[in-house]
Amino acid sequence: MSAKLKRLALIIALAVLAVGGVRTIYPSDSQDINLRELPLNSDNLAQRQVGALEFVAAWELRSHNENFGGISALVALTNGRFVAIGDAGTLIRFGLTNDGRIDRATIAPLPNLQGPKMSYKDRDSEGLTYDPDSGQYWVSFEGKHAIRRYSTSFAQQTGLVRPTILQKLPRNKGAESMVRLQDGRFIIIAESLDDDIHSAWMFSGDPIENATTATPFKFRPPVGYRVTDAVQLPDGRIAILNRAVGFLSGFTAKVSLLNPESISRGSVLSADVIASLSAPLLVDNMEGVTVTNEGNKLFLWLISDNNFTIFQRTILMKFRLNQKADSKKPEADTAPGS
Repeated sequence: MSAKLKRLALIIALAVLAVGGVRTIYPSDSQDINLRELPLNSDNLAQRQVGALEFVAAWELRSHNENFGGISALVALTNGRFVAIGDAGTLIRFGLTNDGRIDRATIAPLPNLQGPKMSYKDRDSEGLTYDPDSGQYWVSFEGKHAIRRYSTSFAQQTGLVRPTILQKLPRNKGAESMVRLQDGRFIIIAESLDDDIHSAWMFSGDPIENATTATPFKFRPPVGYRVTDAVQLPDGRIAILNRAVGFLSGFTAKVSLLNPESISRGSVLSADVIASLSAPLLVDNMEGVTVTNEGNKLFLWLISDNNFTIFQRTILMKFRLNQKADSKKPEADTAPGS
């Protein structure tokens, strides 16, 4: 296909997405998830470096389960497994074997979100975070703004709160990103933008608990981008995933690093971009980020939301993070196409 035809196909696809896309539904409760390995750059198979990130591997994830897809957040557990949530209130769990296969996948609805009084607005899950010590999870919802807490293995819901500060946000523009810090504080970044700036809050502790207080601040993403997820690195910095889409550029993504100690009431913060993904590099609607370590090596994992359309894919990407990445290093050092 010529470059012009590819660009035309992209424009048509994005136009369809703009009006809701085409959801593909398979009448199946299959628990299988299949992998297909993908290159970082199909035009240059040798390319590995993307700014401060070194490409390790990437896969397209597929399943015949009708609820698989729409992934909006990803968490890596200490036992080497992953937990993802879909924006239809779906819980997706899996591991990866050393030979690149999915291990023990499960696809199931989140607890307490089914029944005649529940609708898609109740199940529109966006943010996910995890406490490795207690095994508890927190999920944020943006249809009907809420935060729900779940026990180990999502056995049951143990708390529900609808913070007043979230109720002021537009529908479907709520708590897009949620991070539990190592010291027990929480950061929530809203999807909505005001003058290209996100509303955000630092919670003093578990947002479910009544005694927890919230300190408001603002976050300015890269121009034209929105925050879709974030995770705390072992050194305390926050890795933030930013995503944009345009008729000419298609989907693009940027990873930036923020020092949480710079957060204060009313502050307006930005983060240092360490890597960018855009054509011809592999990229889609990137919405989830998590971190793992293997010995002294640190890895960032990115995952995309396919919006349940035939035009997008669920892509999982693994990068090694250069832990000595200098925040002052210019973004111009990123790979061609970034």
